[in-house]
Amino acid sequence: DTVPFGAFRKSLVSEIGGFDESLLTNEDYEFNVRVRRTGKNVWLDPRIRSVYFARPTFGALARQYWRYGFWKWRMLRRHPDTLRWRQAIPPVFVASVLGLLLLFFWLPARVLFFMELFLYAAVLFGAGILQAARRGKPALVLGFPLAVGTIHFSWGGGFLWSMTQRTEAANG
Repeated sequence: DTVPFGAFRKSLVSEIGGFDESLLTNEDYEFNVRVRRTGKNVWLDPRIRSVYFARPTFGALARQYWRYGFWKWRMLRRHPDTLRWRQAIPPVFVASVLGLLLLFFWLPARVLFFMELFLYAAVLFGAGILQAARRGKPALVLGFPLAVGTIHFSWGGGFLWSMTQRTEAANG
């Protein structure tokens, strides 16, 4: 669908119409949608190496992914057919958690709420244990689930929040 840190010939950028600067995030994904719609391919060359610097705090990670989710909805309004199931899962998950919280006074909703969060946490901690073992970094037992949980809730929350906003110029 897209590649991070893409490199394009100037002629292609001119032909496609450049990046949509009204999208403050996801402009690369939207650009790649237009590339593919002209019949061209987006290639990932595994020989290309880059260095990525992760956000230094969970707060910075949450802000980054809130922004990604917020602007993903804006991009999808222009190209709704580009939604992938993996992109729908975080907002659906966050909506289910929020919905169950709204119904928390009802016993079955409380049970479902705790079951959902327990299952989610168990899967994340299981993945954290696997990552810690594979990489030989014990801190990943907690760090991995906290990072992935931050990403899911922030991305899903930003996406849902964007759906409630009317103006295209909101900066997320």
